[in-house]
Amino acid sequence: MQFEGRLSIRLGKCLVAMGMVLGSFVLTGQHDSTLVLEEIEVTAQRINLTEIGKHTDDLDSQALAMRQYNNLATVLAFQTPLYVRSYGSGTLATLGIRGGSASHTQLLWNGIPIRNPMLGLVDLALVPSFFTDDVAIHYGGHGAAFGSGAVGGLISLSNETLSADDNIHLHLAAGSWKTLLGELKANYGWKKFRFSTRVFAQGAENNYRYRIADGFPETNQVHNELMNMGLMQEFLWSMNEREHLTARLWYQETDRQIPPTSTQTTSKSAQQDQSLRMSLQWTRRGDKFNWQVKTAWLDEDIDYQDSLILLYTHNQFRTWLAEAETSVRLAPGLNLAGGVYTEIVEAQSANYEEGTSRHQYAAFASLGYLRGDWVWRFQMREELTDGSWSPLLLDLSAEWSGIRHFTLKTSVSRNYRIPTLNDLYWRPGGNPDLLPEEGWTVEAGIHYTGSGQKTILTSSLTAFTRNIDQWILWMPPIKDIRNYWSPINIAEVNSHGLEARGNVEITAMDDWHFNFNAGLDLTWSKFGGPLPEFMIEEGDQLFYVPVENLLAGIRIDYAQWSGYYYHHWFGSSTGINEDVKAGNIGSAGLNFNFLQHKLKWSLYLQADNVWNVPYRIIERRPMPGRSFMGGVRFSFS
Repeated sequence: MQFEGRLSIRLGKCLVAMGMVLGSFVLTGQHDSTLVLEEIEVTAQRINLTEIGKHTDDLDSQALAMRQYNNLATVLAFQTPLYVRSYGSGTLATLGIRGGSASHTQLLWNGIPIRNPMLGLVDLALVPSFFTDDVAIHYGGHGAAFGSGAVGGLISLSNETLSADDNIHLHLAAGSWKTLLGELKANYGWKKFRFSTRVFAQGAENNYRYRIADGFPETNQVHNELMNMGLMQEFLWSMNEREHLTARLWYQETDRQIPPTSTQTTSKSAQQDQSLRMSLQWTRRGDKFNWQVKTAWLDEDIDYQDSLILLYTHNQFRTWLAEAETSVRLAPGLNLAGGVYTEIVEAQSANYEEGTSRHQYAAFASLGYLRGDWVWRFQMREELTDGSWSPLLLDLSAEWSGIRHFTLKTSVSRNYRIPTLNDLYWRPGGNPDLLPEEGWTVEAGIHYTGSGQKTILTSSLTAFTRNIDQWILWMPPIKDIRNYWSPINIAEVNSHGLEARGNVEITAMDDWHFNFNAGLDLTWSKFGGPLPEFMIEEGDQLFYVPVENLLAGIRIDYAQWSGYYYHHWFGSSTGINEDVKAGNIGSAGLNFNFLQHKLKWSLYLQADNVWNVPYRIIERRPMPGRSFMGGVRFSFS
């Protein structure tokens, strides 16, 4: 891989795109400043409904701004108590919420599911935090709202409402391991037509130092270069006060070398990812009826090569989906909603016998009722996938706020997941006889919100239990039977746990603002039967699921200065080859803001793994030591 040459070409592409954005911004900036477009809220109703009765964590724009240069995997790893399964800086990263597999976490982009149907997941290292304005983590089963795959939870990425203000934002940064980053965002347009453009380019060598084990000398990570660039374009047409049309495009290219494990001496493998995501959404809001129709096209290519073993593969999928939904207010506090959904997938791979397709159709409905201190919600969904019906997916949730400052929540849901295309058709190993996973989730929680003259306190405690039958697990080769991995349905997996959250905001002497927050996850996710191939006994913890995850942090704002420190502790876990030790990592940052007329600029310095702790998330995949990132941001209105 000729890193410098490819990076120069891609940076050139981004500079051209940035120039086009600046030109558009200058032209649209000439419109009459007296024309004001009211902010329009186009919210996927079912995403809001998922919060009723369930635990939800939100990362607001301020939290994301502190990590704007990171991918979503790093943001979640350093600012939530979630255990992100990362293979190293810039490499594959997945998430299993509440002890689930990576395929049990659904990822939504403005209400559009963007998972890879071949793998059943999204690589979070390929999701730049710069391309989203709000991240919400919805825990628990959401099959009745979003269908197959939303078993452990879902992550919702949202882009902010396009306002009437014209503005431009530029971010330039540099950091450890020859990391370079440039980001540009512009909001522009006219009264009824608004646009938003985001462009970024990133390059890094990622040759960090690490120790193979305690007592060994440090060594450099090799063959770990990264190049990443992307463009996001948004368009909003305010047709009238009630009717709006939104179009979005997300294009991204990533070129990654895949480093050797700590037991290998060299690696020549690399992967190129190219994705194009487009969506179109029409929304009409009336006095009694609301309507929403959306469609999306997802196009992804993955090229993998390893010259050491002469392996070259090309994987490709195309997804077209469409959804129509309506809601009606039957009476004060009583709302009924329903809709239909269709998804068509076509996938190609040298490891499939031939091109593979999947056709999925669904109908869903929900009933919401608000009376006094009670909120009730009932949802159901039925799916038809390649001629096979899903179980009837149900969700009954309720909240009661009859005690001042407190809200009690509870939810019962039935969920399922169909096998991925690789599970069924990969050669060698795919198993076309696999059955879908299915099971139930029950959770209950208590939430507290209180405030004083200069203090705001919020806290919550949630307990959950979940059972999944026919859990799909890839099994290792069996001597004299097969020399490749292959998936099977194992009997059962049972999970239960506790999730505690706390947040305190204090304002002192007007100039000082303090924010303390903490989160603790305790998760027991157990095999329901023995697996001799892995030397697993009944009741053993699942792979890469530590029981304990704890995050604590503080953020301080004073005048033009702000700073933060977060610390994440995680327990040991069982790996495929060997156990993964417990670890803890700290991150810190300092920021200075300056405002002069219409120009706002800021300088920042951030450090990750402050204490330079050697650790692993996946065995034999060393994580980086202490690193620094510094940059400057400019905003002009």
